[in-house]
Amino acid sequence: MSQERAADLNFLQTLYRYLLDEYNRLNLLKTDLERTIETLKALNKAQEEEVGPLIIPVSSFLSLLVDGVKAKETLVLMGGNIYAKMGPEEALKQAQERLEEVNKGLQEVGMNLTKVQLEIENLQRGTSRRAR
Repeated sequence: MSQERAADLNFLQTLYRYLLDEYNRLNLLKTDLERTIETLKALNKAQEEEVGPLIIPVSSFLSLLVDGVKAKETLVLMGGNIYAKMGPEEALKQAQERLEEVNKGLQEVGMNLTKVQLEIENLQRGTSRRAR
């Protein structure tokens, strides 16, 4: 295998791993947003009555068990560690918009993964034919 082909293959394999990591990160974000949406839907239905018991995560190692809460307002992470206070309906709309963006990102990264995988396979086939 020529040095140029080896460098191309190495680059494509690195790119593939990067894209795969991004795909997995987006999948985790999608799951988190889907849970957020389900929770906000439940809160939206019960705005005037108490909802609970709830488990509220405080950190990786600590959660609070709360008997009941009224959810008239939520804090939504807007990015850059900045939160916005909004009602459950608006928070739901924000989460759904973000989920759409994540789904578009997953689709784009998935297509790029496929393209890179095909390029890797073509390069390997071309290399293996010349080696014979």
